Amino acid sequence: MLKNKSIITVLSVLFVISTTFSLIGYLNKGRTSTPKIPSIDQSQLVQYEYYLDDVLVEEMPINSEDNEYLFANSDCTNNMTIEFNEEEWNYITNNKTKGVCKLYFNTKNYKVIITAANGLINDKDTSYTFDVERLTNGQFKITPNEGYEFSNVSCSNDKQAIYDVSTSTLNINSVSENIACKIDFVIKNLTAEIIVKNGEGTAILNSKYGESIQTVIKPDEGYEKPVIYCSNNQVYTYENNKFAINKLTDNTRCNIAFNKSPATTYKLSINQIPQEVLIIAGNKEQII
Repeated sequence: MLKNKSIITVLSVLFVISTTFSLIGYLNKGRTSTPKIPSIDQSQLVQYEYYLDDVLVEEMPINSEDNEYLFANSDCTNNMTIEFNEEEWNYITNNKTKGVCKLYFNTKNYKVIITAANGLINDKDTSYTFDVERLTNGQFKITPNEGYEFSNVSCSNDKQAIYDVSTSTLNINSVSENIACKIDFVIKNLTAEIIVKNGEGTAILNSKYGESIQTVIKPDEGYEKPVIYCSNNQVYTYENNKFAINKLTDNTRCNIAFNKSPATTYKLSINQIPQEVLIIAGNKEQII
């Protein structure tokens, strides 16, 4: 009797186990199995590095409306090489193996920002941004305001720039990066040289463009009415021994020469002659 009960217990346990596995199989029926992910062969990995204007960047530069780039060259380890298609802007790696490939790009056009103090860029702007093609020379017309002259120019990153006064042109050679330049013009310092002949008042007067100068000049004794000439079309006034230029616009030299005063003449007449006086020559009148 006890033996039969043990057999029944074992059969019950087997039934429960069989039912459980059947239920699990039913629930999983129709489910797709997770695909096995293949292992990556680490020996085939290539590490790519991208450089823009010799500076490491996170991603390969992509052309856009605002920025345009040029592929320069590549450098790979382990005999790998890069074939770059500039039209499609992509590349393939030859002899791919584990190693590093560096791809170098350059900006096609750089920004040159110019600011002028007391001057105009292209006769209209005090600040302007130019697009200059890589490694080409930039030439920019910048004229000083009236009465001003070139003082100095400075650019970012110590870029050399030269201003040609004769052509009013700022020259920057071989632009290879974005730069900003400021050019300064200052008001002119002018000189008026006053030279007096037959009088006193010779002097050298200093002033700034647009300002006035004045001085006192006096003729020597026996001289009057000066003849005056000033170079560079400077307009002068002279009155009561005061000489002035109300608006000095250029360096000038003024020559002032006083003329000799004409001699004063007198007429001597003898109206009555005593009988004792006898005129033996001349006449009764004489101008002295």
